[in-house]
Parts: sequence; C-alpha cells; structure tokens
Amino acid sequence: MKVVDWFLSLHEVCQFQTKEGAKVGKASKSEIRRWIQNSALHINGVRMSVDDELPKDIESVVLYPKKKERRTTLW
Repeated sequence: MKVVDWFLSLHEVCQFQTKEGAKVGKASKSEIRRWIQNSALHINGVRMSVDDELPKDIESVVLYPKKKERRTTLW
C-alpha cells in the first residue's frame, strides 16, 4: 500500500484540519498530498513521499516534525 493511500484513509477517520490560510475545516485530499510532498509526514523517523510504500512495522507517525509549535505525534 502506498503511503498516500494509507494516510488518506487515516484522514477519513481522523479528519485532519486544513492549514491553508484563514480557512477552517477538514483538509482536502490535495492538501494532504501536498503535506506529504513537502516532507510534513515522517514514519519511523523517515521522511515519506507520495510514491513510497508503507513500511510493514510502523513505530511512529509524526506530522510537521521540523516545527516545534506544529509538530503532531500520532503514535
């Protein structure tokens, strides 16, 4: 399974909030793809890209790992 497909399915359950300007609400699928393309998703401490395969064993999932104020550890 591709990382983008897995994260979009997780998004259906978690409903991540948009980070686009002053907008409020659920992030769009294209925004989620941009997050992954812009290195905002790290799995097991490794930056993921849209075309990467999902690792078999997931130990950690972090959104925005570079920015302390926005960093979100999912597990």
